[in-house]
Amino acid sequence: MNSRDIVRKAWQITQVHLKKLIWYGAVPSFFTVLVSSVYMAYQYHAFKTSALFSDTTEAHVFDTAKTGWELASGHVALTIILIILAIIVIFCYVILPPIFNGTLIQAIMRIHKFEPIDGSVEVGVRRFFPMFEFGILTGSFSITTLFTESSFILRWWGESIFFVTLPILLFIAVVGIIVTFLFTYSEYFIVLKGLPLVKSVIESSVLVISNLRRTVLIFILMLLISVRIILNVLLVLIIPMSIVFLTSYFATSFYTIVGLVLFGIFGIGVLLVSSYLLGLFHIFATAVWVLTFAIIVDKERPKIRDVDLGKDNFSAPEGLSGNQSSASPNL
Repeated sequence: MNSRDIVRKAWQITQVHLKKLIWYGAVPSFFTVLVSSVYMAYQYHAFKTSALFSDTTEAHVFDTAKTGWELASGHVALTIILIILAIIVIFCYVILPPIFNGTLIQAIMRIHKFEPIDGSVEVGVRRFFPMFEFGILTGSFSITTLFTESSFILRWWGESIFFVTLPILLFIAVVGIIVTFLFTYSEYFIVLKGLPLVKSVIESSVLVISNLRRTVLIFILMLLISVRIILNVLLVLIIPMSIVFLTSYFATSFYTIVGLVLFGIFGIGVLLVSSYLLGLFHIFATAVWVLTFAIIVDKERPKIRDVDLGKDNFSAPEGLSGNQSSASPNL
């Protein structure tokens, strides 16, 4: 099966089984977009109130904390509700992605083998801890981590220090790309083979290096994942920023409950649509990598076929007469 067949079959699995799989992709995407929206809103406010774009000399963190304390002191009941909701969102944001990602991998593999997907959730729950550890490991080199570190250095220490540390940040980014490439199949070893984190990372690196002849295939599949990453960036960055701008617009234009209602409806609609699209592309990308993993592992494993040991499968050597070949004892 070549790369085109893999992509075609992955998209076919996504379309045919979308109703069964969409929840495993859309629900984690919902909390990811929600948390990312709050994160980008904070970054926008932090840069807006920093010394780079304002004349203030007070640190924006203390200014934000002071504003939040004033609002919390004036609305105690609303603050308690928001704290409870924040705890629930953070809990779902941390717990659900490893479980649902493992469930999605197991379900797609069972679909590939024409097996029912019952029991995939149990596999996802059992693989939670190694998948969670893998997320922490790869998250150390993610775009979000590098952006957070870069923005922190730029806001607190200024442009001169930022350009001094820029080569280090670029080096970390290159290392992150290499590590991400070597760890491509780690999640699939964890879920489908039941390997621990360290063993899965080693096996993934060996599998990637030993299949360098399939560089073109891996490169094409990495492009597919890159498309998903670009879509994530567009949805996670542009949509939250548009929500922030619309919030400012409604706040300055209406000053009434109508503006808040319109903003709430628009924000929920955008959140649901973006979560659905992210979930759809996540299912497709996962299907591509699951099929690739299955093909590579099957090719690496020697195929041994069962033979009927009750029959003599060895032909008589040339030069032997029929009487000589029939002289063998019957067992």
